[in-house]
Amino acid sequence: MFANLFSSKGNSEKAETSKEVFTTSSAQPHVLREKMKEKELSHGETVKATISPVRLEASWGKMAMYFCPMQTLAIAETLTPGDGGDIPSSVMVEGLRLPPGYTSGFYTIKNVNLSSNGTIQVIATTETVWEQVNAPAETPWERV
Repeated sequence: MFANLFSSKGNSEKAETSKEVFTTSSAQPHVLREKMKEKELSHGETVKATISPVRLEASWGKMAMYFCPMQTLAIAETLTPGDGGDIPSSVMVEGLRLPPGYTSGFYTIKNVNLSSNGTIQVIATTETVWEQVNAPAETPWERV
């Protein structure tokens, strides 16, 4: 009787679900913004891209995304041309969910739409893929 009461099996077991990904002003969006400038993107432009690596940290049942370790922005395709204006300084994510079984760590995000209209937007597509990667050799918060 007590084994069933305290067991993790049975009716109390819930299927693991994907975790919503969010970002805040402390996510260091200036790193993403600088990578976008290096690629000569401008305001209003939307591209299909790969971003690597980003850091995800579990927070209240969701995953907070940080751009601080980001080293690579690879543009696969331009979907909408820009207007030549400056890239916004804030960032938001839309529709990103980390698949079940994935944990905090460093990831490459492939096939996201990256847009810069009012805010920088990292938008999930039906082709978005998460790949876990090793931590970068040197991360900004480890610098002296």
